[in-house]
Amino acid sequence: MIKSQRVVHFTIPVTDLDRSLKFYRDLLGCELVHSNPLMHFMKCGDSHFVLTKMQEHVPANPPGGTLNHHAFAVAREDFDVAIDEMRRAGVECLSYEDRGHRMFPGRHAYFHDPDRNAIELIDLHPDDDRIAEGPASLRQAIEKQRL
Repeated sequence: MIKSQRVVHFTIPVTDLDRSLKFYRDLLGCELVHSNPLMHFMKCGDSHFVLTKMQEHVPANPPGGTLNHHAFAVAREDFDVAIDEMRRAGVECLSYEDRGHRMFPGRHAYFHDPDRNAIELIDLHPDDDRIAEGPASLRQAIEKQRL
């Protein structure tokens, strides 16, 4: 078996690099690291992702769907402001939960980027009792997120 150590980056397919850069950099606050004519290499905290221009982009979800999504952590004190900022930018909130789910407790809100890729903003709450049921590595990752 291969012993993968971590995810280096993931790719988000887009149709318009400039429009997507404005969404991910100017609205979500991610950092542009490098560009070429087909890709924008982005950084969010210690994580990386690549916006890749696709001529034939087919969204992974049906209209309004969020099952296939990318989650971005937001600090507890910034979460409400982030949701308001998305709404002010005209981005529809597709769903909102104030407790999240068993593996990732906390407030969650889902949106679509300009290409209907689903984006989750999450305020992780590691002090939620349900996190005790999850693996120790998850608890440690969530605790690290709070620092």
